[in-house]
Amino acid sequence: MGSTTNWKLEDHPKLQKGKTIAVVVLDGWGEANPDQYNCIHVAETPSMDSLKKGAPKTWRLVRAHGTAVGLPTEDDMGNSEVGHNALGAGRIYAQGAKLVDLALASGKIYDGEGFNYIKECFDKNTLHLIGLLSDGGVHSRIDQLQLLLKGASERGAKRIRVHILTDGRDVLDGSSVHFAEILEKDLDDLRKKGIDAHVASGGGRMYVTMDRYENDWSVVKRGWDAQVLGEAPHNETVKFGHVTFFWNGNRSGYFNQEMEEYVEIPSDSGITFNVKPKMKAIEIAEKARDAILSRKFDQVRVNLPNSDMVGHTGDIEATVTACKAADDAVKMILDAIKQVGGIYVVTADHGNAEDMVKRDKKGQPLLDKNGKIQILTSHTLQPVPIAIGGPGLAPGVSFRKDLPDGGLANVAATVMNLHGFVAPADYEPTLIEVVDN
Repeated sequence: MGSTTNWKLEDHPKLQKGKTIAVVVLDGWGEANPDQYNCIHVAETPSMDSLKKGAPKTWRLVRAHGTAVGLPTEDDMGNSEVGHNALGAGRIYAQGAKLVDLALASGKIYDGEGFNYIKECFDKNTLHLIGLLSDGGVHSRIDQLQLLLKGASERGAKRIRVHILTDGRDVLDGSSVHFAEILEKDLDDLRKKGIDAHVASGGGRMYVTMDRYENDWSVVKRGWDAQVLGEAPHNETVKFGHVTFFWNGNRSGYFNQEMEEYVEIPSDSGITFNVKPKMKAIEIAEKARDAILSRKFDQVRVNLPNSDMVGHTGDIEATVTACKAADDAVKMILDAIKQVGGIYVVTADHGNAEDMVKRDKKGQPLLDKNGKIQILTSHTLQPVPIAIGGPGLAPGVSFRKDLPDGGLANVAATVMNLHGFVAPADYEPTLIEVVDN
């Protein structure tokens, strides 16, 4: 007899069911020391400021980088993909960078069907490698490329061509020269060993090949022309997948279409996000408000991308505007929760807008050779806030004090509790406790 899995959750002994819960994820909203480069601090954010006053009972910080979200080390900044994975999964799973590290360290990567397939071409053909070239850690790790070049050459690759995409987003603008020099030295070492190894083409991220946001064929075509045809230019929709695909454990589509509804607000296209930093925050909030007031859903889940997407542009003034817009959206959602007697959970997936400048070891802003500050366009290692509240929050509910290192993966069990259920035993522990008055 085969065993069947019981998917029914145990009822929480102290928390009732039936409350509408709004889960709001502020993208790129971390907590850092207040100064002029902390756009969240500079911006007018009365809603988020009000939530912070609930500390430590209903506001706290959680970890959103490194091992807390399945990345290899504490030097690895969080990102939207791993952040939403952790928020949705309620457990910490090894993410892409860590899995690749393990596969390279063990040699497993060379035993797989994929490598053995391309290995067949090594005698007479060329191994082409294409990818982002930086140590940003979000979408690129140059040390992994270095190991892959070494491993492939040791396993018979005689002709290698690398097609590089420069970063300038997860790392400092202009740092591509440094990474290109590292790569070129490794390729030169391979050439001294008789391997024909060179850079074949290149292009800037967001201009060549890496179209992430707008399904812009011209970006893909420029990459095709450079990497395949031989030309070599050297030169809201945005977060929809994060609260669906990544939140659901890298799973596409509905779990139950009768109980779920996905709403995508088209992002502005053809412009950089600092041109219209308010993006579609209010439109998103309006849709969330209407869903809450309909009382049709047990949970309404929202991503507000402003602080991350505008923060990546490096435009401090625009990022301040973006943070205010996100805060305005939070207010609209919280007001709706108040009307239906519901509960809110407001958090973030990683840091960004809270620190917009590169700093030295003492925490002071770094200057370039012209005396200007070096703008930071990447994510950060900062923790992120989480706040709970609303008229539906039971008396006696507060954040526990025995989980100082809690992270994003602890949020899922917390939300389950607020829905009136006990989380599965293999979930990271809930952040809340219920103290009888």
